[in-house]
Amino acid sequence: MKRRQGGLLAFALVLTVSLGGCASTGATRTRSGSGATLSKEQLASANSDNLYDAIVKLRPEWLSSRGPVSATDMTLATVDVYMNGSMLGKVDYLREVRLGDVSEVRYWDAGSASARFGMGHPRGVIEITRK
Repeated sequence: MKRRQGGLLAFALVLTVSLGGCASTGATRTRSGSGATLSKEQLASANSDNLYDAIVKLRPEWLSSRGPVSATDMTLATVDVYMNGSMLGKVDYLREVRLGDVSEVRYWDAGSASARFGMGHPRGVIEITRK
């Protein structure tokens, strides 16, 4: 009986480690780290004309699309854009935002975005704070 319990414990340990290895590396999960925000100084260092180009240079992982939204909706999931708490649109809107108008940009992963802005942000949110 002890051998069987030891085998089950070993199996559970291997399963836990294996599943942990399949988890995200956290490269885009920048909820609270320094990678979650871009200051106006960081944006200025990108030497870009618009916010989209600056993010491509400084935090390209924020813009990466994922697979389809669902099995019935084959459109690609892309990040949503908010400014000062209001939804502006999808990632293409960032091309219209001049860096001189921005004081900070923050990326919210899907879970944090749902908690802050409501459901329906499978790729997360880029929130822009204007000057």
